Amino acid sequence: MCKISMQMVMQRGFTWRGSHDNLFGFAKSVTAGRLAKESWLQRLHVKPLIARIQIEFLCGINEFIYCNTLHFFLAKNMMSGICATLTAVAIALFVKKRFGSMAAIVSLLALSTSTQYLLNHCARTGDADSLFVFFFTLSILSLLAARRQTRWLYAAGLACSLAFLTKSWHAGNILLIMVLYFLITRQWESGRWRAWWRAALTFVVPVLAWAFARYHYDGFSFFKQMIGYDLLLRSTRPIEGHIGDETYYGIILVHFFFWWLALLVGIMVISYMQGVRLLAFEGTDHRLKEDVIGILLWICVPLLMFTIAKTKIRWYILPVYPPLCMLIGICASQLWRKGTWGARGLLLAGLLFVASFYETNIQHYIHHPKPNFELALLQQTAQMPVHGYELFMYHPLHEKGRWPQNAVLTAELANDLKPRHGGLKTFLHTSRSLLLVKKAWFSKQLEHKYHLSVLASNRWGYILEKHA
Repeated sequence: MCKISMQMVMQRGFTWRGSHDNLFGFAKSVTAGRLAKESWLQRLHVKPLIARIQIEFLCGINEFIYCNTLHFFLAKNMMSGICATLTAVAIALFVKKRFGSMAAIVSLLALSTSTQYLLNHCARTGDADSLFVFFFTLSILSLLAARRQTRWLYAAGLACSLAFLTKSWHAGNILLIMVLYFLITRQWESGRWRAWWRAALTFVVPVLAWAFARYHYDGFSFFKQMIGYDLLLRSTRPIEGHIGDETYYGIILVHFFFWWLALLVGIMVISYMQGVRLLAFEGTDHRLKEDVIGILLWICVPLLMFTIAKTKIRWYILPVYPPLCMLIGICASQLWRKGTWGARGLLLAGLLFVASFYETNIQHYIHHPKPNFELALLQQTAQMPVHGYELFMYHPLHEKGRWPQNAVLTAELANDLKPRHGGLKTFLHTSRSLLLVKKAWFSKQLEHKYHLSVLASNRWGYILEKHA
């Protein structure tokens, strides 16, 4: 069963079929890679896509330079798949060693059927979030392992620095978890201050090395944007239309993870009725309790911090899925060992139902992807003699034209089209150009007034060209 769970994770990580709607973060990496052919550092500074450091962008630049476009496209998906697989392996090994095979199997089963983790801006979509979740997981697992072997503290610090270099301030959750874990488990009593200082150095040195290189290029410009926009503005105001109240992330978890949460609640209820004490380890290594404390902090801290932040985006809470799956596995394992045969039967039935339910949803998503007709329209230009044309977007005066990253990516990959701002007026004065028009804004009057003709169309809209 453990082997099957691992195969499920790997299969979803290394294949790409699904909705184009999840290409936004991936598109940023590909766009950065394409810009690398000209002047990668300058381009990333002028428009860094997001005000973060992004190790994944630097990896993407290398891959794009040495691979053609198709291979780069597959390589980016493979990177997120590799990270998702390594995350699953790390969790399985840790849980098996600490809590037994049953806990590891259930943890893997839950993770391999977590729809948001697999399908939404993470494992299968070529996004940096998969890399970030891996570093986040590695850092916290190393922190918990350090209670037994001090050298794991250095791995925790290094993984935390890599998480910071991937998603910037999001890694602050890791540091907060470490501080709270240090205080709650009274780590100062162990007398390992020197080890903790060394661990701090393994975090600080890579970050300072990057900061020095960045400062050498453009001084404090990038840091001002990084702090002012990506930290302060994102934390205090909802930006880019990403709004939500205090229930936002709870609703997201219920939407994507409802039946696994329901199973966890069911395990707690049955355990209470049968007098089984979950997460209690009397007569065993007291450090198991500290492991559970770390796992609970791992769940609660990101949920709390992102709930406090004003900008709400659903994939911000992706790092909580590994510890949630571990918690489900640990609780299920304890009920299986301590419960009656009836309780075991209910647990097994619940596991099979929840896993099969989400597996069915995942297979349906993979084999019946939701179409994106805007991107499909852009793809129609692939075999047309418009290679390298500039592409403008038509919009009424009261609307603001904005190119989504997945449309930019699709236009570039389809026929090396170059999306530009400027609208109708700039399009009319630009040679070798096309105009993308949404169906609701198209009219025959527009076509005849400016002597345009339809190059391609579908249910989303039209691509227009000027008469020769």
